[in-house]
Amino acid sequence: ESGDHLATEMLYIQAASAGELGQCSFCGRKFLCTRLEKHANICSKSQGSKRKVFDSSKARARGTELEQYRQWKSSESPQNQPPRKNNWRQKHESFIQTLRQARQVQQVLSKGGKVSELPLLPPVENPDYVACPYCSRRFAPKVAERHVPKCKTIKNRPPPPPQKRR
Repeated sequence: ESGDHLATEMLYIQAASAGELGQCSFCGRKFLCTRLEKHANICSKSQGSKRKVFDSSKARARGTELEQYRQWKSSESPQNQPPRKNNWRQKHESFIQTLRQARQVQQVLSKGGKVSELPLLPPVENPDYVACPYCSRRFAPKVAERHVPKCKTIKNRPPPPPQKRR
């Protein structure tokens, strides 16, 4: 077997030195002129069609409950959700305000004062949050979708939290 390989390699080297090699116009590889035509036919067919990438996780899931779950999950969540508004500046300002308040508290404590004498910070409300119409609590949008139907069916609901004065 290795003797056949060596003989073929020797033939290839002799052909290369004699200038009997041709280059494939599709892939750029070099072949003996006698084999180039056959290779070019095959290479042109394979260059025209690209194979799909094989997804082994889909193949493993085929015919199981996992496949049904994936189909259910993909149909449940809408793919075309509008991009959320980025309010980083507002979050940044509230963060800086919180740090300043903490620094004031540290100064008052180091001087021996009482923290209760400091003015309270106004509550920071995230504009992305959605208020529950039943209990007035605020939630992130996806959490609110889960909470509101549950909150609607509660019979003995405690009173909503008191609203802070502004």
